[in-house]
Formats: sequence, structure tokens, C-alpha cells
Amino acid sequence: MPDASRPSPAPTPHRGARATRAKLVSLTVLANMTGLLIAIWVAKTLRSGHASDAAQTGWMFAYYGAMFVVAIVDAFLVDALLFGGSFRRKYLQGQDGRQLERQGDDEELAASFKTNGIGFPLVVVLCGGLTYLLFNFANGDFDTYHRTIGIHLSTLRNGDETERRAAVIELSVRRAPQVLPALEHALAQEGDTGGWAAWALGRFQDLPTKRPVVVPLVAAARSSDPRVRHEALIALGRLQHRPMAPYIQREVERERDAGQGIDPRLLYALGSIQVTSSVPLLQGLLHGADEQTQRLAAWALAQHRDQRGGRDAVDVLEARLPSASADVRCAIVHALGILADEASNVPLVRAYDDSPPDALAYVCPRITMSLSPDGAGDDDVELLRPERKFGMKIILAMGQMRATTSDVRDAVEPWLSELAHDPVALPEVREGSASLLAGIRGGRNDADAKTVDEALGLPAEP
Repeated sequence: MPDASRPSPAPTPHRGARATRAKLVSLTVLANMTGLLIAIWVAKTLRSGHASDAAQTGWMFAYYGAMFVVAIVDAFLVDALLFGGSFRRKYLQGQDGRQLERQGDDEELAASFKTNGIGFPLVVVLCGGLTYLLFNFANGDFDTYHRTIGIHLSTLRNGDETERRAAVIELSVRRAPQVLPALEHALAQEGDTGGWAAWALGRFQDLPTKRPVVVPLVAAARSSDPRVRHEALIALGRLQHRPMAPYIQREVERERDAGQGIDPRLLYALGSIQVTSSVPLLQGLLHGADEQTQRLAAWALAQHRDQRGGRDAVDVLEARLPSASADVRCAIVHALGILADEASNVPLVRAYDDSPPDALAYVCPRITMSLSPDGAGDDDVELLRPERKFGMKIILAMGQMRATTSDVRDAVEPWLSELAHDPVALPEVREGSASLLAGIRGGRNDADAKTVDEALGLPAEP
């Protein structure tokens, strides 16, 4: 039987400090595991796309709330290990050195003289940063996903029409796996949302295979909603889906016959698809449409240079050149330069000779066109560049096609030689004519003629 009169043994030194640290370690491990499980569950739930906006707010509160709790617990453990728990003892337990001395805990008493030089709040911030990195690593950078994609997916499901349009614009430049199914679902809706979704899918030109984008757009191109059908056709043109060329042509004809302005994006689509069956339609627009449509028709015709039968576009452009307005003539000259048929040198020479000095000095403008449904945003293309004076545009176009056959050279070389020494001509035209003439002669007979570099006064290569 133990003797109750005998005093119990004195506490083992440091027992209190060790017990406190053991409890903090256990609490820290439990808090981190629980917080990580909550973070994984929240990320999985939000990525599934089934949470409403209200529920999503609650889930995000749980996500960051768990992160905050874990950071606080971790900070208490760091305070105990590095600073002897000075913050806990002083501000939570209200213990000072004399109390610790009466308790007989030498380790706690020694720790009381340590100074926490960086401060407990800073420890919390550092622990919070590490916790944030841990949670995001475990969840595949969920925070970035939610900020750039997840929140827009939720808006696309639950927002009003204006909010859905903004979400589609944001998602149009994202390439996460969740984006395509969401845009395809939006494409099935009527009205502006479906039209904007079609436009967004048309921006996915950088995919290794376009089939996941083309299939839903082809279905949308047969929609009874004219807005969805219209945008789907333009998107398929941008994606260069050639089987849709007849449908795009009919859409252009429908707008032309209705007497309304033709959407310039449809002409961009025809130029992107590049099927020679579009040439007759573009020829009609080049002669009978408004000036902007004529310029776009000229550009679209030039895109057929690599197609069998593309030579027909050259004849169409050359026939229209003499009677076109100034801006349309600029577009035709630009297009002939792209097509690069050397027989076009003669019509270009004639166009230069028939133009008065003020027309030759006229700066040919570019076309800046937005491909988005509302004509705004950052989805712009620039056509008919560079901007040059009309006289110089002609020289640049001739430089792209050169002159190799004897009959073309017989017509072009004397003209270039005269122009290179014409004091009335624009300085850049004189210089360009001399360079082009040197290139033609150098290409004609490399053994006898000067090289282009010599003609331009450039040093010979070593």
C-alpha cells in the first residue's frame, strides 16, 4: 500500500514546456491536414461547375478561412520553437518571469528572456504565405484557375446577358480544358450569348486540331437564330473550314440583296477560306458595292493566289483598276502585288502614267477591322499594309512580281530607267525604281549586269 503521508515527487523539470510543445505540434498537424482536406474539397467542388454564385462565395470563404486558421496555428508553433512561446505567454496567458520562477520551470523562465524580434503578426504572414503555396500546389494552382477561369464559368451559367457576354470575352483567350465545353453549351443558347460564344470559338485557331471547335460551329451555322448563324459562319471562315464556303457566300448574297451593308467580317471569312468559287461574287462586289466593301473584296481576291484558278482574280483586278476610286485603286495595287503575276507590270505602269501628281502622292490607307460582334475589343486585324503613297505602292507591287520574260522587261526596264531619273517624281519613287531596275537586270544576267548590292552602293559580302 502506498504511504499517503509521503509527499508526491516533484515535477520533472521542463515537463510543462515539453507538454505544451507536444500539444502544439499535434494541433498543427491536425489543423494542416484538416485545412488541406477542406481546400481540396472546395477546389474539386468549384471546378466541377455545379456551385451557384451564392454557394461559390461560401465555398471560397471556407477555402480562405481554412488557410487563415492554419496560418495562425502554424505561427503559434513557430513562436514556441524559435521564441519559447513569448507571444503566447505574454499576451494570451499573461505570465511574467516571477510567475515562471514560482512554477519552477527553468526552461520557460529562460525562454521568457528571449525577444521576438520579427513580431508575431509577421510570423503569421509568413506562415500564411507558405500555407497559400501549399494549398495551391495541392490543388493545381486553384487560386489562379478560379480568378482567370472559374469565376467566368460561373458567370456564364448564372449571370444575366451582359455578364455572360463579358464572361465569354474573358474565356475566349483561355485554353483550359473546361473552357471549350462551357462555350459549346453557351453556343446552344439563342440571342447574343450564342452569337458571342460562336465568335469566341472562332478565336481557337491555335488548337492542334480544330475538330472540337468546328463540329459545334457547323451545327450552329444551321441555327434558326440569325445572330447565332451569322457569327458561326464568320467563325468557321476564320478557322478556314472550306466546306462552309457556299454558306458564307449565300450569307453575303442575302445581305447584298437586302440592300443592307455587308458585314466586312464575311469578306474576311471568304478571303481566309480561299475557294475560287468566291471569285465571281467578289468580282461583283468589286464593281457594285460601297467603297469599303470594294477594298475588302480586292484584298479577299488576292488571298486566292495559291489556288488553282487563282489567276482569274488577276484579270478581275486589272480590269477594275483604271476606273476605281483612289482608295479602291490602292487596294487593287496592293492585291496585285500579293498575286505577283508578272504580266500585271504593264497595267501598273499604265496606272502610274495615268495618275496626276496629287494622286501619286496620296497615302493609301490601311483597313483596321474588329472581328468581334460589337466591333470593339482587342480582336482586330489590319489589312492593306504598309501605308505608302500611291506611286510607291505601285513600285512595291512591281517589286513583288519582278519581270523575267523579255516582252515584260522590254516594257518595264526603259520605264523604270526614265522614272529613276525623273526630277518630278517623288524621291522614294526614284530610289525604289532604281533598286527595282537593278534587281531585274541582276536577275536577268548575273554574269554581265551589276548585282543589286552594287547598284545600291552597298558593300560586297566578304
